[in-house]
Amino acid sequence: MGYSTAYSLATDAHLSLEDAISIHFSSNCYPPIPQFMVQSAVAAVVAVSAGDYDEVIELPHGVTYKDSPYVDAGTFVDQHRLDAFIFEDVEGDC
Repeated sequence: MGYSTAYSLATDAHLSLEDAISIHFSSNCYPPIPQFMVQSAVAAVVAVSAGDYDEVIELPHGVTYKDSPYVDAGTFVDQHRLDAFIFEDVEGDC
């Protein structure tokens, strides 16, 4: 479990980025991260992979980070253990 599992998910050619993150959140994180966070995670991974660590990510309704409904992409990736999903020139559907 952990980084190795996340990397295996991230590099599985049969999984979309969204599906890989969904599996990571539900079975590789403890406690599991709710599925409604997947779209924000995809947006953060795409931004960081493009080198934009400061891109503002809107969090799902009712979710806040330090009392804000927004968080920068780099922080989101760090807080949700998504570093295994960061590759240069990643394109995703956000």
